[in-house]
Amino acid sequence: MTLIELLVVAAVIAIMAAVAIPKYGELLEKANLGATVGNLASLRSALSIYKANYSGLPVTIDGNIQPAFKKVLGGDTPYVRAKFPDNASPYGNGVTVSADAASMPAGAGTGWFYNNKAGNIYINSTAADIKGESYMIY
Repeated sequence: MTLIELLVVAAVIAIMAAVAIPKYGELLEKANLGATVGNLASLRSALSIYKANYSGLPVTIDGNIQPAFKKVLGGDTPYVRAKFPDNASPYGNGVTVSADAASMPAGAGTGWFYNNKAGNIYINSTAADIKGESYMIY
């Protein structure tokens, strides 16, 4: 193998790596978004079970504050795993609680947003996800 052939092979590998690395990051964030939506569905299901068992809504969905909800959920409050965009990532498992029935997330927060009057749970962010849609639509 000559030096020129070796350089051509190295160039082809470098081009393939330049294309694959950004795609890997995008796929990883899509997986994080899928996990976040799955965690949101788990929270909503646990809230529904809690409401049926206790004939009302919990004050918060934070299991450290509301042990009965933690028991129904089957563990700790799951994380919002999405990490996009870098400057306003909703990543976290904190819970913001609102007692206003019409209240929804108002900014690029982190974790979960729980409206304990209406019984709604959202991702606590108005930022756009990797698909360009607001996290609040989920």
